[in-house]
Amino acid sequence: MKSIYDFIRAFPGVRIILAHWGGGFFFYELMPEVAKVAERIWYDTAASPYLYRREIYSVAVTIVGADKILFGSDYPLLRPGRYFEEMEDSGLGEEERRKILGQNIRNLLNI
Repeated sequence: MKSIYDFIRAFPGVRIILAHWGGGFFFYELMPEVAKVAERIWYDTAASPYLYRREIYSVAVTIVGADKILFGSDYPLLRPGRYFEEMEDSGLGEEERRKILGQNIRNLLNI
């Protein structure tokens, strides 16, 4: 995780999307100094069913907020419906799912 942290610190003005939940990097955002450096970091959900239990969604929302999570599916390896089912079962609210499933990337890209 140090290499990700060092990279983010080296490029403070750059928006960065970390694939596959950043390999769990978002857990480090529980530390205030990491959260400050990671203000322009987003995490995608790709490979979630292979890497984590479905609670990953609610845990990540608690740590970094729904605004920093982007939908990624690894399609065709995993069908998007599998992610949708896991998000539904994870306890996320409709607004949180709406953000993750498209609103956040539209905001990030200003579209």
